[in-house]
Amino acid sequence: MEIAQTTKTELFREIEQLSSPYLLELQNFIRYLKFKQTDKAATSIDRMALPPENDPILGLIGIIDVAPFSENLDDMLYGAV
Repeated sequence: MEIAQTTKTELFREIEQLSSPYLLELQNFIRYLKFKQTDKAATSIDRMALPPENDPILGLIGIIDVAPFSENLDDMLYGAV
């Protein structure tokens, strides 16, 4: 916990020396880091959203060995139009 407080104190000192345009840039960067931190948790959950049995790509594994692969790929992925 003491390391975090020391780091914060050092950051405050550094921030005090920045001019206004760089303060805005720093603020944007901090917002990006916060977004990235929350998005990382959401991304790991989203990866599990599609069950393997419903994944169209997994259904195509092995099809490249059978002709004609390229002619049927779109129909298999997106359905016949």
